[in-house]
Amino acid sequence: MLLLIVSVAGIIFNNVLALHQQQAGVHDWNKRLFGELKYIQVQDQTIFYQNTNNQHGIIEKSTGFMYSYNLGQVKQRNTYTMCDSYNYVRYEPNQQIVQLYNEGYSVLTEGEIIDQIDHCLIGLNGEFILIYGQTIFSTFNNKFTKKFDHQIIHAGYIFDVPVVVLQKQTEICIYQIRESIQQNYCVQSLNNGKIYEFGNTLVYKDEKFAYHLKEKSAKPLDIELIKKLDRFIGLTQTLVINEKSKKQIVNLDGQIEYELNQDEHVIQNLETQKYYYTLKQKDNELIIVTFDRDTKQHHSEMIELETKTSILNAFLIDQNKKQFLIQYKDLQTVLVDNKGIRWTTEQSLISIDTVFYEKYENQEQTHKNTYYESLEKHGTNNPLFLVQNIVSRILNEVRDLQEVATHFIDNLGKEKVQTREMEQTYGLKQKVYFLTTYGTLLCYDTQELSLLIKLQINNQDKSFKLVAHHQIEQYIPQQFSSNLIRHFDSNDAKPTHVLFYYSNEKKRLNTFVLDLQHGIIQQVASQSSNNILWTIPYRVEGGPGQHHNIVILIDEENNIFTYPKHDSLNTKEIILYRNDNGVLKGYKLFNNQLVNIWTINMKDEILIIRSSYHVGEENPRVAIWDDRKVIFKLIDQSNFAVLTSDGDKLKLFIINAKTGKIIFQSVQSEADFNQPINLVFDEHQVFVTYYNKAQMMFEIWTVEIYHAKIEVSFIKMLENYYFTKTPIITNYYKADFESFFLQQVYGCPLGIKYLGMSRTLKSLTKKNLLIITTSGQLHSLDRNLVSTRRREKADQPILEYSLQSAELPPYQYQLPINFLNMLTYHQTFEIEKFSIESTNLESSALLLVYGSDIFFTRIAPDKTYDMLLDNFNYNALIATTVLIVIATKVLSRLVKSSKQVKQFYLN
Repeated sequence: MLLLIVSVAGIIFNNVLALHQQQAGVHDWNKRLFGELKYIQVQDQTIFYQNTNNQHGIIEKSTGFMYSYNLGQVKQRNTYTMCDSYNYVRYEPNQQIVQLYNEGYSVLTEGEIIDQIDHCLIGLNGEFILIYGQTIFSTFNNKFTKKFDHQIIHAGYIFDVPVVVLQKQTEICIYQIRESIQQNYCVQSLNNGKIYEFGNTLVYKDEKFAYHLKEKSAKPLDIELIKKLDRFIGLTQTLVINEKSKKQIVNLDGQIEYELNQDEHVIQNLETQKYYYTLKQKDNELIIVTFDRDTKQHHSEMIELETKTSILNAFLIDQNKKQFLIQYKDLQTVLVDNKGIRWTTEQSLISIDTVFYEKYENQEQTHKNTYYESLEKHGTNNPLFLVQNIVSRILNEVRDLQEVATHFIDNLGKEKVQTREMEQTYGLKQKVYFLTTYGTLLCYDTQELSLLIKLQINNQDKSFKLVAHHQIEQYIPQQFSSNLIRHFDSNDAKPTHVLFYYSNEKKRLNTFVLDLQHGIIQQVASQSSNNILWTIPYRVEGGPGQHHNIVILIDEENNIFTYPKHDSLNTKEIILYRNDNGVLKGYKLFNNQLVNIWTINMKDEILIIRSSYHVGEENPRVAIWDDRKVIFKLIDQSNFAVLTSDGDKLKLFIINAKTGKIIFQSVQSEADFNQPINLVFDEHQVFVTYYNKAQMMFEIWTVEIYHAKIEVSFIKMLENYYFTKTPIITNYYKADFESFFLQQVYGCPLGIKYLGMSRTLKSLTKKNLLIITTSGQLHSLDRNLVSTRRREKADQPILEYSLQSAELPPYQYQLPINFLNMLTYHQTFEIEKFSIESTNLESSALLLVYGSDIFFTRIAPDKTYDMLLDNFNYNALIATTVLIVIATKVLSRLVKSSKQVKQFYLN
C-alpha cells in the first residue's frame, strides 16, 4: 500500500515538473532563408549574396550556434549590398539612412535614399555609385542624381569602368559613369534579354540577338552558338554549351577546349583562369573534378551526400580549401569542402504553396490484463474458473504495481521525456508539412525542428501550379488507382492528402496522393482539362455505417468530374459563387447539374472576397453572456463579404450566397490603395484594415451581425429555444428578417500588412486577431478591443435590451498597443502570411508565419480555460502531496493501533 502511494505521489511530482517545464520553456524557432542564389561575393567568413528575387543579404560560412538548424541561415537581409570585395553599402530602409563602408570604415552617411538598393558600384575616383529602381546616385564631388525613363537591366563594369545597360523599346544602350553619365552606344534588341559577366566585358543575349559588349562597341555573336548556352565561366572567357549528349567548353568562336558529360556541372570560377571545376551527383555521392588547363590533368574527390535531384548551381567559395556552395534543383543547399559537408539547408521553404499538420500517435507499452479477459470470456460467476480468476487477479495487481514503480524510477530526472510525451498527448508537439513551389514536401517536428520526411513531386514541369490540397478519409490499397471507389467502415479509413496541379499552358490536370504513413507521393491521374474554378470535398453515404469520400472538381466551362472517378454523382444542394470579371455569379450544384441562380453586376473594381465558412469550424458558439442577458450572434455560413474600390472610397458588401441578396453595405473614405488592404470574415464579424490618408494611420473597420432578439429571462430562453417546435431562425428569402448590423472604426498605431484570426479546437474560447505588421513583426490583438459593442462614454447608461456592453471598455478611436502581445518579441522577419493549427487543448494553438523567413510559436489567447497560470504555486502542490502521503501513513497506523486496543478489551 505504501509503495503504491509513494509511486502515485512520484508520478504526480514528475507530471508537475514536466508541466512546469512545458509552460516555462521556450518553444519558438525561426528560419531565415536566402532562396535561389544568383550571385555571391565572399569576404573572409561572410558570403554576400543576391538571389533571383533581387534580395541582398549575408550568410555566415560557419557559425558558433549550438543547434545545427541555425547553420547556413541569413544573418542580415536587404541591409547590405556589396560594391566589390572590400566596399559595401549598409542601409536601413525604414529609417531612411545609408552608410557607405570602405574596408569596414564608415566614409559617408546620407539620408536621401529610401528605396531598396539594387546595385552598388565603385567609380574610377573611388566614389560610390548606387542604383535603385531607375535612379543612379553618385558621391563624386558634389554628388549627382540622375533618373532614367527606361529600365536598368544591368549594372557592372567593362574594363573597370562602371557601366549601366538600359532596355529601351527596340534596343539596349550602354552608359559609362565617369565624372558624369554618358551614353556610349546602342544596339538592336528584343525586350526579354539578359546580361552576363564575361571576364572584363559583358555578353548580351535574347531570342534573336547576341553581342559581346566592350567599352566602345559591341561585337555580334553567333546566335546559334549562344542558343546552346549552359553557362559562362568567368575569367576564362569561355562558355559551356549543350551539344547533343555532351557538354563542351568553348570560346566565343566555337573552338572546343574541354568536353564533359551532360550530368556534370561546371562552376563559374572568378578566382583563377588555371582550373576548371566540375561537379557531378551520382546516386548518393558528390564527385568533384579539378581540371588543370595547363597540364590537362584531372583530380577527383568524392563526398557522400544523399539527394535525389541534380545540381542547379554551384559557387567556388575558397579555392585553397576546395570549398563549394552547391544548390540542387529542389533548392537543397550544401556547403562542402575537403573535409566533407559543413552544413546543409532546405531553401525551397522560401516559396511555400501550403502547410498542413499531423498529430503524433502515442503508443504505450502495457501488458494485457488476463483477469478481465477471463471474466469477459467465461463470465463473472463461472465456478470452474473461480480459483484461476483469483490467482490471475493477484498476479495482475502485482504486475500493475511493478509497472507503476518501474515507470516512476525510469523517469526520475527525465523531465524532458515526460514533457515530450505530454506535448504529444495534448497536440502541442506535432509534425508540420511544407509543400513548396519547387515540388518538395518537407516534414519537420514542431518542437525539435528535425527534418523527418523529404519527398519530391516528379513527372511535371514548372508550368504546373497547385490548384487545391484536400485531406479526405480514404481506403488506401497497396497500389493506387485513379478509378478507386470503395465503401469502407470508419475504422478502415485513413487520412489521405490529395493534390491537384494544373498547367494553363498544357491545359492539363495532374492528381497526386500523399501516403504519409509510408512516405510516398504517387501520381494517380492526369487528364485534359480547362482551368479549375472549384474543388469541393464531399462524403457519399453507402450502406449502414459505410461511406466513401470524393473531391468534386468544376472547371471554367462548368464541366463536373470527381476524384476518385464517380459516374453516378447525386449530391445534396451545394451553393457556389465566383467573380467573373467584375460580375458576381451564384450557382447551385445538385445531382451533377450546375445552375446559375443569381447575378450581381458590380460597378466598382472587386478587390477581395472572403467567405464566412471555415473548414473545421462548422459549430461555433452562438450565444454571448453579457451582464445578465444573452445576446445571439447571427452566424450564417452561406454569407460572404466583398470589398470594392471607387476612387479613394472603400466599399464593403455582405451578400448571402443562397439568394444573391445584399444584406449589408457601407463605405469608408480616404483609403490609400497603395497600402495593404485586408478582409477577414469570422463567424458574425467582418474586419477590414486599410490606411486612412486623413488620419495618417491604419484603421480597423469592424462590422458585426446580431440577432434582433435579446434574452433577459432564463425561462423565456428555454421556451423559445428548447421547448418549441419552431425555433427562431433567419430566413434570407424574406425581406423582413430580424438582424442588427453594428459597425465601428478604430485607429491602429501599427502598420498592418496582413490580418488573420486565431482558431481553437471547438471554437469555445476567445480568438484574437493576428496582425503581421509592415515592420515585420507579429502582434496578437484582443478582438474585444475592436468590438462594435463598446459604449461611447463610460457613464452612459446601458438599456436592458441594448446590444452595448457594460463589460467592455468605453470606445476610444486609437487602440492601445500592449507590446507584451508582440509574439515575435524584438525580432523582425520577412513574413507574408501564416498557418494556424488547433491542439487538443481548447485554449492553445500552433502558429507558423512564413515568407522569406519562417517563425513558429504557440499561442494561448484564453490560457486559463484549460491550463495553469504562469504564477501557479507548484511548491504548494508538491508540499500538499507530501503531507497527504505522510497523513495517510500516520492515520493507517492509528487505525491499526485502535483495532488492536479494541481487540484487547474484547478478549
